[in-house]
Amino acid sequence: MKFVGFKLIFIIALSLMGSVVNSEETSDFKLPTNFKPISYELNVTTYLEDKFVFEGVVGIRMTCVEATDTIVLHSTSLNIDTKSVVLANGGENVIPVSSVSFDPDKEFMHVKSTVNFKPCDEFVLTISFTGNLTDDLVGYYRSSYVDKESNQTRWLAITYFEPLGARRAFPCLDEPVYKAIFKIRLSHKKGLTSISNMKFMNQINCPSNSDYVVDEFEESPPMSTYLVVYMVSDFVYTEANSENDQVNYRIICKKDLANQTEFAINLGPKALKYHEEYFDEKFPLHKQDMAAIPDFSSRSMENWGLATFQESGLLMDLDVTVIDDVYEIAHLIIHELAHQWFGGIVTMKWWTGLWLNEGFAEYAGFRGVDFLFPESKYFQVENVKNFLLVLDQDSLQSAHPLAVAIGKPDEIAPISADPITFAKGPILLHMINTFLGENTFKQGVRNYIHKYKFSNAEQDDLWCSLTEEAHRQGTLDKNLTVKQIMDTWTLQTGYPVLNVIRDYSAGTVTLSQERYLSIKSNGTDNKTCWWIPITMTTSGDFNQTNPTFWLNCENNNLTTPLAKDNEWVIYNMQMTVLSRVFYDTRNWMGIICTLNDPTKYETIPTLNRVQLILDSLSFSQVGDLDYEITFQLLKYLKNEKEYTPWFAALSGLVMIDDLLKRTPNHAVFQKNMRDMLSCMYSKFRNMDEKVNGYENIQLQSLVISRACQYKTKDCIQRVLDLFRKWMKSSDPDNNNILPKELKETICIQAVQYGGEEEWNFLFERYQRSNLPIEKYYMIFALGYTSIESLLLRYLNWSLDESIIPREDAPLVFYSETFNEVGFLVAKEFLYCKIADIYEYYQRQGDSLGGYVNNIASQMKTKEELEELQSFITKSSSYFKEPDSVINQITETIKKNIEWTSKFYNKIVPY
Repeated sequence: MKFVGFKLIFIIALSLMGSVVNSEETSDFKLPTNFKPISYELNVTTYLEDKFVFEGVVGIRMTCVEATDTIVLHSTSLNIDTKSVVLANGGENVIPVSSVSFDPDKEFMHVKSTVNFKPCDEFVLTISFTGNLTDDLVGYYRSSYVDKESNQTRWLAITYFEPLGARRAFPCLDEPVYKAIFKIRLSHKKGLTSISNMKFMNQINCPSNSDYVVDEFEESPPMSTYLVVYMVSDFVYTEANSENDQVNYRIICKKDLANQTEFAINLGPKALKYHEEYFDEKFPLHKQDMAAIPDFSSRSMENWGLATFQESGLLMDLDVTVIDDVYEIAHLIIHELAHQWFGGIVTMKWWTGLWLNEGFAEYAGFRGVDFLFPESKYFQVENVKNFLLVLDQDSLQSAHPLAVAIGKPDEIAPISADPITFAKGPILLHMINTFLGENTFKQGVRNYIHKYKFSNAEQDDLWCSLTEEAHRQGTLDKNLTVKQIMDTWTLQTGYPVLNVIRDYSAGTVTLSQERYLSIKSNGTDNKTCWWIPITMTTSGDFNQTNPTFWLNCENNNLTTPLAKDNEWVIYNMQMTVLSRVFYDTRNWMGIICTLNDPTKYETIPTLNRVQLILDSLSFSQVGDLDYEITFQLLKYLKNEKEYTPWFAALSGLVMIDDLLKRTPNHAVFQKNMRDMLSCMYSKFRNMDEKVNGYENIQLQSLVISRACQYKTKDCIQRVLDLFRKWMKSSDPDNNNILPKELKETICIQAVQYGGEEEWNFLFERYQRSNLPIEKYYMIFALGYTSIESLLLRYLNWSLDESIIPREDAPLVFYSETFNEVGFLVAKEFLYCKIADIYEYYQRQGDSLGGYVNNIASQMKTKEELEELQSFITKSSSYFKEPDSVINQITETIKKNIEWTSKFYNKIVPY
């Protein structure tokens, strides 16, 4: 599954979705270990258009592990005739079933026999079942689209099983540890086609219905139930000229989108080859499909052999798609293909390992884009965005460890929708790669894949493989293990701040660590400490990222020699360690002198400039560093030419902007921001002038976006002139005259500063567009209007899937909260319509915490805190985890209140 991949502003909004319950792992909601499955024979008939139901028979061959008289498996939302349940010994002798019962709370099905099962005995359990093809977007569900040629509604059926959806489609042992071989047959009406994990073998006429056919697929290797997939549709197939003749690679989508498959069909085989070489393991299946689904709750899903995507996550028109979206889709494709090894071939034992499953796929995705598009510097850009996200979210007291103990099934969904799961993992994996070295890391991962091939593993198994390889290659001290280091990063909440205090007269530096918190706790948390690889420089040699020593609990508060005459010292080379670094004032000033010298600032590499910006803003935010020092540091930006430092600075300043909104000081702050941006904006103000290079394009878009956001008159006028020129064109749908790379930015700003005419024009373009990515950013842009009546109408439309697709509806709410007028409208809409919003989303099992937290992030008074707490208390039945949601919201608003009381009157002079 892939959650990330949206624009960062949306990622940060989503990052506040439903906090996670801290719990101990418990076996209460896990299946008993008496049986393990060997294979499934699954036969499913799908009825579309008339009944919207499915029926099937599953035969599960299993072996007894511990003596018992009862088989326990999962089943929910299915109709099962208990009299049809048959148990056979080796498929021959029928064993009488004394009872079949269900436990709805645990979603268990109990099949009790008249005899006792003994260890090593094999049995076949056969169950007939029926179910409804709902529109819930989970389990086996129905979706639809309107055919452009006939203007008729077409129906399809598709599965989405992660994490607990397979039990909604057929009775099974629905936990990742229970891998088994699958043999699948799909019956459907003639004229439609079906696909599944494995390659199609043959088709026969259905014996019981002349209008139906039965498709049979190859037998699978052992796999977990959440990776099983099947679909029935009238979609078309685009096949690649694969570099690997043994693997058939296809893109599957609606007929009218087939012309947008070129990029994915060319990239897929290259990505497969890249992963085969990286993992040193051949792709084990005979085909790899990727399907674009009209209604899909996740951005993408890594089902083995058939990855599924939202249409905007897979398809594009290269002539109109901006470079940012090109690389984002490339990353998404490479991410899901990495899962075919890290998730498919080797699978986590339990959902506590979800971070490693997703974190490695993210890491491999970033590395893969860099490899296949070497001009992009994609890894560096995305790593900075991940840092920004994690440093913010993981600084809350209410944050949770990366490896979260999962006790109950309903605790899985918040983790799977939590960006920490996706963002913190790749940062830590990059850190391991850095302190072990690329060769050790890669070989350790290969050893792990080879050892646990077609089986299950957990993070300790990976740590063991990496340790063994590191000791063999001599890249890690024999007395140290990767587990010893990484347990402090994955099993503990938060991250450290490395305190660097110099004694200039003695020529020494003292290092210490503590957990970084955005709200200071009453006492220092002395119990929390990390194994921190220490790298530093005083000379400008920033390429040395191998640790000279480690700071840990035993040697915390360590003093080492440092020459007196060094102007400054900087720690954490290339920002490879997930930590903040705090220096004494004299050292900060030495760094600032270098940064503000246009001939010297580049002696501090880009990533360390990024960290200095992020850290100084954060330390000022909590009161540890005077804002005057931070703004002296930021003055160097007038000479900065690279994207990531500007991104770090402007993203860090968004918090101040948000908290000054709807206050008298906001206008003063915006003027200061216009002054900061003026020099860089002057380079990009000619929006028709083409900019080359991924980072330069990103920088242009960022600068123009913020210049308009902070009310630069020239920027606003130029954006409106371009947009209105497009409005007057004879064929705006086929002749979009906006600069390709600035379309999204221009649409957002034109809607914000334009009127109802601009809004209606863009909404009409949205309705007529056949480009999923274009439709996606238009939905977002439309939420930026400042006209209250449009904002309210748009929010109401977000709950009508005939206007806005259900999976895109949250974009409407999130985008509206980002403008001053929209925030108040969205807040009242949430308060008044919570029941309707809950009803609209609850069938998918989605948490509404994201809606509430997005509003909370901009609240800054005690009155607003009390107002929101009262709302949540009254509406607690609509939230899955009201206590944890309240904790996170309370902490977020308290942080804002504290900042406002301390800095509101001090910030604007800068």
